[in-house]
Amino acid sequence: MFSKVTLALLAMSCTAIAYKDNCDGSTNSPNLSDCYVGIDRIDVGAFYSDGQEFSQGSCFIKYAINKSGPYAVSGQTIKDKALYILAHCGHHHGSYGTGNCEKCHVTVNYRN
Repeated sequence: MFSKVTLALLAMSCTAIAYKDNCDGSTNSPNLSDCYVGIDRIDVGAFYSDGQEFSQGSCFIKYAINKSGPYAVSGQTIKDKALYILAHCGHHHGSYGTGNCEKCHVTVNYRN
């Protein structure tokens, strides 16, 4: 049986490993049409590893783990996170954690 202290420490450690979601990025916004073309290239049935990019035109879309290990993620997760960023971040850019490791995230941003 777990004590209250053990459960509290476990809860704190789980919160500490979550990626800090944000809507940060370039002062420019990517072209939404470009972003949707990039998102359509994601195979939702596949698994992708660090550095996989789905960029198109002015829209940068990338799954990254910041060298935290070999953490693959489903294409469906990448697609869902990218669509969430486009729908909820005011300038259509940001980075959101994928939940499969502390630093694993999807970024949507403007690119030249």
